[in-house]
Amino acid sequence: MNNTGKTRFQLSAMALAVITSITANANEQTAKDTEIERVEVLGSNIKRAQVADTLPITVMSSDDIAATGAATGEELLRSIPQIGEMAFNNERAIGGVNDARGDVSSINLRGLGTGNTLTLLNGRRLVLHPGTQTENFVPVSTVNANTLPVSGLKRVEVLRDGAAAIYGSDAVAGVVNYVLKDDYEGSRFSVNHGTSQGTELSQTSISGATGLSFNDDKTHLTMSLSLYDRKGMPASDRDYAASQDRREYAGLPEEYIGDTQLDNRSTSSPWGEFSTDTLKTFHIQPNTMSGCVVELGGGLCADKGSLSRDMRYDRALEQSMTSDVQRANFYGYLNHDLDNDITLFGEAIYYHAETQRWREQAGNLTSQRFTISPDAYYNPFGETVTMRRYRPVDTGLRDIQVKDTSFRVLTGLSGYYQDWDWESAVLYSEAKTHDKTYNRIDANAFFDAVNSTDAATAYNIFNGADPANLNSGDATPNSQAVIDQFLVNIDRESKTSLALMDFKVSNAALFELGDGEVGMASGVEFRRETYSDDRDPLLDGSKAFFDKNSGEMLSESGVLGSSNTPDSNGSRNVFSAYVEFVAPLLMDRAFAKNLELQLAARYENFSDVGSVTKPKVALSWMPSDWLQVRAAYAEGFRAPNLPQVVEQGISRSNTRYDPITDSSYGITEIRGGNKNLKPEDDTNTSFGLVLMPFDNITVTADWWNIEQDGVVGILNSQTHLLYDSLLRSQGGSNPNVIRGDDNEVIHVNNQYDNLSPREIEGVDFSVFYDLKTDFGNFDFKVNAARLIRFEQQPDDITAQVLAAQQAGDPAVPESIVITGAGDLIQQNGRPEWRAYASMRFKRDQWSVGTTANYVSDFYDTSITTSDGEPLPIDSFTTINLYGDYRFKDAGWLSKTRIRVGVRNIADEKPPIADESFGYFSSVHSNRGRYFYFDISKSF
Repeated sequence: MNNTGKTRFQLSAMALAVITSITANANEQTAKDTEIERVEVLGSNIKRAQVADTLPITVMSSDDIAATGAATGEELLRSIPQIGEMAFNNERAIGGVNDARGDVSSINLRGLGTGNTLTLLNGRRLVLHPGTQTENFVPVSTVNANTLPVSGLKRVEVLRDGAAAIYGSDAVAGVVNYVLKDDYEGSRFSVNHGTSQGTELSQTSISGATGLSFNDDKTHLTMSLSLYDRKGMPASDRDYAASQDRREYAGLPEEYIGDTQLDNRSTSSPWGEFSTDTLKTFHIQPNTMSGCVVELGGGLCADKGSLSRDMRYDRALEQSMTSDVQRANFYGYLNHDLDNDITLFGEAIYYHAETQRWREQAGNLTSQRFTISPDAYYNPFGETVTMRRYRPVDTGLRDIQVKDTSFRVLTGLSGYYQDWDWESAVLYSEAKTHDKTYNRIDANAFFDAVNSTDAATAYNIFNGADPANLNSGDATPNSQAVIDQFLVNIDRESKTSLALMDFKVSNAALFELGDGEVGMASGVEFRRETYSDDRDPLLDGSKAFFDKNSGEMLSESGVLGSSNTPDSNGSRNVFSAYVEFVAPLLMDRAFAKNLELQLAARYENFSDVGSVTKPKVALSWMPSDWLQVRAAYAEGFRAPNLPQVVEQGISRSNTRYDPITDSSYGITEIRGGNKNLKPEDDTNTSFGLVLMPFDNITVTADWWNIEQDGVVGILNSQTHLLYDSLLRSQGGSNPNVIRGDDNEVIHVNNQYDNLSPREIEGVDFSVFYDLKTDFGNFDFKVNAARLIRFEQQPDDITAQVLAAQQAGDPAVPESIVITGAGDLIQQNGRPEWRAYASMRFKRDQWSVGTTANYVSDFYDTSITTSDGEPLPIDSFTTINLYGDYRFKDAGWLSKTRIRVGVRNIADEKPPIADESFGYFSSVHSNRGRYFYFDISKSF
């Protein structure tokens, strides 16, 4: 990180010390008792004195959060089994500058997909992170789970049920509500430090909080500040990530050992691949290797054909796996009692993070193949040469630095009028990302250097790499003066904002009905969402790449190795209104201690994609004190995110198998947003049991089912190629696949659309057991989630390709797996089981605890045997242990807690997979055995 970032971190640390000390002596009084008459819980807007658990909700208290040992929001979410794979994560490294990078982590309940979970802070929406990533090849957005400090959380609430009728768009899989501490009295200061065994990775966080009351206790102010610093991890620190050639990795099943599908080294190498009319395709190699057809001097020669496997470039040797991060989070909450039972409240949040990571220098895309003129200074062939594949390693690594900032300000009033609770608030929130990559290559300037006739400015593209190490480095670099001619820094600035105004009322006793009182809530909300993405002129099409020898425009991207993405921006206004009723139908009857009905409906109107109205009904029946039966039916929706609507001309390049040429190579796909997209519809059904045989034992089981229709998606470019092959075998062709004279694909045209429906089904289980003994108090918790079904119906084209494969049509090889359709359970990050268990023991000032995370096995479909069997990914279990001691009546140590812990005691490695760093980072962790200590002091 640069010196500016370090200075900012040091100044923030000084500010933290001031905040935690200014009220240390002013808060010796105990908090006054406050009578809470009516409360609001997640899943209902009706404030009542008592609330039946009509809906399935998981709550993690501050003690539960501390027990996980989590240092970041991402690590905390991984301890909730209902959270699916986290596609936005720090170890994802496949999308380059076009991906969301930096300090970002996604939220994905049920594994339904990023963007299907509504995330709230203190009951109101959070702004979306500015960056997007692709899931099923469409851009998705998320709230950044790292923007809130783990140490400042009062609790995390997870509503495991569709809630669009209560909260609006995005609540398809459920709702995650972060609740920050707003009633803190006194001051607290804590330090946490941890290290990952056998790696460079270490994490340090410093946090403090203070709270005080003044104005005769009419005003209360809570403030907290958290600082976090992480030293990252290079890929070389882990054996499964240290090389992209994993053919001989010891953890592989026997039938996959030696499989070339596991060799992910790049054919784009400093040992360049070229072609001429005379030699056709050839590559550069040391002349000590067989096959030389042209001697080039300097121990080099040209050999016909493509680069041999043994000479492929191993990118892992030059990659950061986990970024360096510096982060600051500030939170303030003010509560002031006015006259007439009216309360003024406000909150302010600020987040800033800087990350840094290294990546290998990029090679050219297929669309960026250019010619080298016969008179170029370093052209030894005497004829025009076409550069097919080349990676200019001698230019050095890419240095990626990302700055993320966000803030949120909110003010509101709440009060009572007769039997009505009312509340109104206004908030504005904004998030910005500045992604800057140092040491990129201007493709036009690189062309000029390669084609230069002047020795002082010419770049030698034919000088090979390192004969002593064929897979990395370059022992014959060009001069720095030549290299500096085409090095550039690339910027991307993205921004999102959320402005919201709402007004809501609640009456817990609107009127009497039978044995109880009917509660009601109603409200209106207006919000405005904006999105903008401003790319560097070399990326947005402003400065395209031309082959000046032929005059042909090769790529709209002027950056070597990156696809172009035009700038985009959009906004929408959303008006919504809702009403909710809760009616206790029966109470204290022989067959019903309580029978309660919840009815809700919500209307939302979007300025760009239309309007929807969705209902919800839930029923809770307690036939006795120890048994509860609950059920719910809800209709929901998810509006397409703004990038899915407004983005146009997005170019992405991925390696695909082309049946026509019988080869795999980088293929450009041009994707486009769709202003005619409609909101996705869904139906959410659930049924559950709650057993309470004793006061200290609770057992729950909840079955749920989600049916989605009109899911926004795009046809996989691999499917497009197979469909093109199928049609060509029948005398036609796929008009979306554009080919050149040599039959290689120039690009594939694609557009986002509302595609076929899907159905997801599962069961949640939990057990809570508190045991108080003379020896001490025990607390047991188990939370488990089982995925039963994840069925995606194929679109018409995919269905035709699948049918042809099943019929044995040679035009569509059965060995090419069609992903994204059919039964997707146990595929690519969708395990059947996830579970989290904890046990805590407390005696006097001592406390010890253990937790365990379990993820069952699944399959990696990116690699298959000759019989089409995908690579099995083993189950993954980590066990954590901690112990702490709280000092009492110990002088200056009083109110001090010291905790030490170990996460992943057994140092379990993540199961090997055919992924960027050799494992599924969206599901598993690379931390290994992790030691940490935590010390906190209250004043």
